[in-house]
Amino acid sequence: MRRILPLVFIGCLLAPASFDHEPLGAQTIEANVADLHQQLKSGLKARRPVEFSFIAKVVTMVENDELPLDLVMSTFIWTRNNPQAREYPFVYFQQALRERAKKQGISV
Repeated sequence: MRRILPLVFIGCLLAPASFDHEPLGAQTIEANVADLHQQLKSGLKARRPVEFSFIAKVVTMVENDELPLDLVMSTFIWTRNNPQAREYPFVYFQQALRERAKKQGISV
């Protein structure tokens, strides 16, 4: 047991050098935007070309920093938790996102 402790200590000292030093927040945001398109398509049960084009527009606006990601995600979560939106969640999401963005002076 006494031989293992120095090895664990050395491992703890060397471990931080092997990690990527990019801030966690930047990695998380990039990953969320990359998965956003697929998440919206499947989570909102998009079926029609008009719905796919709206989702593409939202994702593009998020990528260009014209629309906050947290606004889109909180609207998405609200829609998924809304019992009235179970059958047609896209309609609820689209209307709610447009209204919330309009309050911030953003046209979707």
